[in-house]
Amino acid sequence: MAANPLSTPASVSRRRRRAQIITLARTALPTWVGSLQELISELRKETGLSDGAFRTLFPDDRDLLRAVDHELIEECAQRVRSAAMAFDPGQHPPEALETAISEALASARPLDWSSLTIRLRERQLAASTGARSEDVIASERAFLPALLEAFELLLSRIGREFDWQPALAVRVVILTYERSFESWILSGGSESSFSDSSYVRNTLPALLLGVSRRRR
Repeated sequence: MAANPLSTPASVSRRRRRAQIITLARTALPTWVGSLQELISELRKETGLSDGAFRTLFPDDRDLLRAVDHELIEECAQRVRSAAMAFDPGQHPPEALETAISEALASARPLDWSSLTIRLRERQLAASTGARSEDVIASERAFLPALLEAFELLLSRIGREFDWQPALAVRVVILTYERSFESWILSGGSESSFSDSSYVRNTLPALLLGVSRRRR
């Protein structure tokens, strides 16, 4: 029987090395003040990789940023799924379901300060390489499927489904959440108390209602 190419020693080693670099990049990005090229040089130094070996893992400079962003979005999706699965509609009045699930979502912290800072730094570094805004947007859109499934599950817990085009709806929710969370922290609020914010108690429930309809 032919060996699974994904489980050969070489491929396993490659995945481990790639994961190691992504973890190192995530650790460095929140406080990184240099260029993307300088970050890659530092990562190569820490892992002992030549430029050629690094390029087999991340052929383009921005591939590293895309890989980090992909991992962050997967984590965000998992937290949305966890919030949805843990939510019990029977514990809340029908007229308050949207607010209750918004608070549950915020308590699950789909985006925390660390991931928000990393995503901001990613955009800055991508722009410094000459990437156009549409390139950055296209990169983020490539990772929307994981979030779509998670938000479909979240809406289903309150008996609703997307009415807007799903990718657009999720993008609107994530971007407003991101901006509001950033403002909350910068104005002195804590991560753990974001569920008490006006955005979570008023704006997010209205958004969830606005982009969805009752399930048919």
